[in-house]
Amino acid sequence: MNTHMAYDCNNCMPWNLGPELCAAQVEDQSFFYIQEIVDPRLARDKDCTAIICVVHGQTSCKQIEQEFMGLVGTSTWRWNARQLSEGRFVMRFPNAQMVREWSGFKNYYSMRNVDAQLKIAPWSNVGAKGILQQA
Repeated sequence: MNTHMAYDCNNCMPWNLGPELCAAQVEDQSFFYIQEIVDPRLARDKDCTAIICVVHGQTSCKQIEQEFMGLVGTSTWRWNARQLSEGRFVMRFPNAQMVREWSGFKNYYSMRNVDAQLKIAPWSNVGAKGILQQA
């Protein structure tokens, strides 16, 4: 038999975990503050991720993977490219230093076994729907 009212229930919502209301000085011009909590592991993964754009020719994920296997090797790292859109791929590198080195080329990288040229850049907000407004 249910003898308690809804507001007496111990399983209430944790109201303190929502966005914090800020700057209510002017009517209808307040905003909410959402604290950004970034997992350190995800931040490391982002630093080790590169965007590969095909600027000339055509290539596939497997061909990009084989290119890096031949150049760098496979003994310590498993190369895995994923296609984002036509001519755009994302691939993780063993470390952030390698991403900086490969993205530092002023010219495009010409693949050895395929007639294609690549531009390698550090990861950015690929596919973001918009920029979060900041106050």
